[in-house]
Amino acid sequence: MRSGYASELAMALLAVLSILLLLVDFTVPLEPAWRQLVYSADLLICLIFGIDFAFELRSEKDRLGYLKWHWIDLLAIVPAYAFAFFETITIIGAGLRSLRFIRLARFLAVVLRMRRSKMLVAGEKPSKRSLLTYVSAASLVSVFYLIFLPDLESIPYSQYIIESILSLLILLVALILSELVYVLLISKIDDLHSRVSVGRLVKVVFILLAAAAIISFIFKELIIFVTSFGLIGLVLSYSLAPVISNFFAWVYINVRKTYMIGDSVKIGDVRGIVTDIGYLMTTLVEIGDESSFWSVTGRMLTIPNSTVLSEIVAVYGSRLSPVRVGAVTFNLAYESDLGAVREMLVRCVSEYIRPEVERMRQACESGSCAPMFKEVIEAGPRVIFTPEASWINVTVLYPYPPSKLVRSMSDLTELMLREMNRSPEVVKFPVGRSR
Repeated sequence: MRSGYASELAMALLAVLSILLLLVDFTVPLEPAWRQLVYSADLLICLIFGIDFAFELRSEKDRLGYLKWHWIDLLAIVPAYAFAFFETITIIGAGLRSLRFIRLARFLAVVLRMRRSKMLVAGEKPSKRSLLTYVSAASLVSVFYLIFLPDLESIPYSQYIIESILSLLILLVALILSELVYVLLISKIDDLHSRVSVGRLVKVVFILLAAAAIISFIFKELIIFVTSFGLIGLVLSYSLAPVISNFFAWVYINVRKTYMIGDSVKIGDVRGIVTDIGYLMTTLVEIGDESSFWSVTGRMLTIPNSTVLSEIVAVYGSRLSPVRVGAVTFNLAYESDLGAVREMLVRCVSEYIRPEVERMRQACESGSCAPMFKEVIEAGPRVIFTPEASWINVTVLYPYPPSKLVRSMSDLTELMLREMNRSPEVVKFPVGRSR
């Protein structure tokens, strides 16, 4: 298998060179010597692609299976000399030229060379992979248009075909520009949610600009365009109302930052961790409620973005609420020394939460949380006694980071019970198992 950045780059450059040679051969009048040079360069490229194909075939365990799915790649190693030879055969050449088969076959050969150049269809990062894919597609569409324009003009409804090709090219150019903006500027944003949201918004803007350019290109008569646009808009406003509302809700979510990727949220009756905020849908990994300690169920949920406009949205996470209040509850007998119990529990909990409290305090001092959260952090642990008929309910409240709250409740229950069992003369538990 081919590996290494240098070899991938070389194959990509050879594929691009194939496009240029094909374009020059069919669009530029060449002297025989120059045409011979173009064919020689194409032959050398075919030999390199042939060697690459042979090495990949040799490295495969199931070679027949590889040929079954990659046999069409053999066309990529057919040189221009072969097509020129077929043109010299009187009967076959006349038929091929009349069907424009030679141009089409050579164009397909170049397309397959682009396909075998993995750098142009794959990449380490999705943004660069998309950019290379769009550039490759735009190059092929441009070459197809320049080579086959004389043939397209001679067929029925040629105007619509040519306008469709140019419209596709305009759209690809818009996508290329949006990916360039993402690679050069947006990818430098550290925050994942902002990076994804801004990238999608930029792509939408460029697509809308491309759509406007295509419409102005196709509808040259303004009156026809306005009338058609009004009728189409009237139909779409009814048929695509849910889509439009979800898209504008997506804009609202990103502008107001209602929730972000990674936040734990409750939207209506749905709880989950946000994994993606699409143009129309928000994807969540479902989590349970308080009774299940907010454990992940493993189910993926998708909800319409417009739900945030009609339902109550609760966000749990360090971005909006850097601290949550944990609660551990148990029962004591009336004979217990409540003052000593309070002192014991406050000391035990304070030692446990001290490292996290320092981190939360530093985060708030940097200005990343609201004043109300500073008060919760500074208050520290509290012990609340509530009398019942047969015992006293003891509730210990303490500040802790949301992402670590569930684990802390388990740890503190164990630590506090261990501490209280060391002082049976002070701590008395109710008799019986009904508590």
